[in-house]
Amino acid sequence: MTLPLSPGLAQAGIALLELLQRHAMTAPNLVAGLPKVGGMPASAALSLAEVLGWLDITDAGLLQASTAGLKVQGAADYEAALRCILLQYVDAQKPDWLQNATYGRSRVLSFCPVGVWQVFVEAGLAGPPTSDVVDFWDLLARIARGLQQDHLLIIGREGERLTLAYEEARTGLKPQWVAIDSNQDGYDVLSVVSAENRAFLSIEVKTSRTGIGGALHLTRHEWEIAVERSAHVFHLWDLAAASPRLASASMDAMAKHIPADTGAGGWEMVEVPFAAFTSLFGSIEL
Repeated sequence: MTLPLSPGLAQAGIALLELLQRHAMTAPNLVAGLPKVGGMPASAALSLAEVLGWLDITDAGLLQASTAGLKVQGAADYEAALRCILLQYVDAQKPDWLQNATYGRSRVLSFCPVGVWQVFVEAGLAGPPTSDVVDFWDLLARIARGLQQDHLLIIGREGERLTLAYEEARTGLKPQWVAIDSNQDGYDVLSVVSAENRAFLSIEVKTSRTGIGGALHLTRHEWEIAVERSAHVFHLWDLAAASPRLASASMDAMAKHIPADTGAGGWEMVEVPFAAFTSLFGSIEL
């Protein structure tokens, strides 16, 4: 049975660790002598500590913080402690809502229990996508995927960050990092056509560390979304050189490489070599 998590329970667990740092005691003495810890029943705080592996027992039967518990105690602040607790919780409990992390944080925040949602909020993980927030959600997604395709996610984020910086320099406006909230929208970044034209421009980002010898993979969903958009481009980032190179491919340029459906079948994904866009690549100063 999954242990319900909430800010109150997390705070009680942190208080328990602090208490044991000051006063050594056994588990029975803890429950009998202190009905509550951090505003919660001592038994609940003890259950959380046991589930997350925070406690070791000495030869004398006394409770002390384990390596996992010391990691929570050593967190820089409350938000950092909650983030540590969340990662330990999903690793230990494998809750059903964790699978949503592969689709972006909005799916997790929509489907996780209210108590867990509150922990995410208090941990500062539901706000602006600062680098540490993005890193946390990427790590959660990697845990959900069982660390599969980890390197592809890291490379993809590099390209998305470059596009964000490039678009802000080009337009003078801060673009929206769509992919951090959901990878189901069919594009990664939402910018504008130009500083003068504020019409939305959606951007799908593809990144390669092997230069023009690499290739991009475009799904049917991504292409169908692109066709529906009033203004859409593809940013292809070549990270093989000392300085990143960008090719901004238009819909017309990409359409030349989109296969046609044949018979009753339909294409689902197409691989397009970066070399097909060689003439478009140029070094970028950010």
